[in-house]
Amino acid sequence: MTLRKKIILPLILIIFLYSKVGAQTISTQATILPELSKADNLQRLVDTAIKNYPRVRYFQNRVSVASANVSKVKASWLDALTLSYVYQPSDPTINPVNPTSTYFKGLQAGVFLNVGTLVAKPWAVKQAKREVLVQQTEQEEYIITLSAEVRRRYYMYIQRVGELKLQIRAAEDTEAQLKDVKYKFEKGEETFDSYSKVLIQFTEHQQTKVQAEANVFIAKADVEELIGTNLENVIK
Repeated sequence: MTLRKKIILPLILIIFLYSKVGAQTISTQATILPELSKADNLQRLVDTAIKNYPRVRYFQNRVSVASANVSKVKASWLDALTLSYVYQPSDPTINPVNPTSTYFKGLQAGVFLNVGTLVAKPWAVKQAKREVLVQQTEQEEYIITLSAEVRRRYYMYIQRVGELKLQIRAAEDTEAQLKDVKYKFEKGEETFDSYSKVLIQFTEHQQTKVQAEANVFIAKADVEELIGTNLENVIK
């Protein structure tokens, strides 16, 4: 075999192995992408949160109150008008203090118009309509914020699930390694130091797995706080 072949063959082998490892790394890094790419799940979560979260109803009620106030202001045009009447008996007793009060007899009615109130009404109606727009804008802004928070918490939940899967796999690998080392140690083929190191690694992986499980439950609870129901009821 020539020197050139001796150099090229190992180089080809290294490139092949590197490409395999690189593909596995990319695959591992992309494990949560299929879950995140399910737009239907995200939209269902957002729609459920908008339907169930109490603060959304709070903003809806504020819009309703502002809309009702517009109708109230429009109906108050009659506030500028004042109706009054005086009834004078047909044969009254003459009032010695004010004798002229008997000049008009029967029922007398009058309508008075408050010009200042009448002029101010169009401005009051416009102001009430602006208040409706303000409340609607605040409601829309909150829905955008809520939708983003639902997505953020769901992304965190998916991340925690992915971390748990990795920890479970690592714990299983360490457990298999521990069984192998323990078997060899009992046969005298491994040192106590090697057995102790693997045992410590196994314990650490178990603790990390428990923490990862807790993180999944916490992230799940954070999502359910916003959607107002169990995650399983929404995610298909």
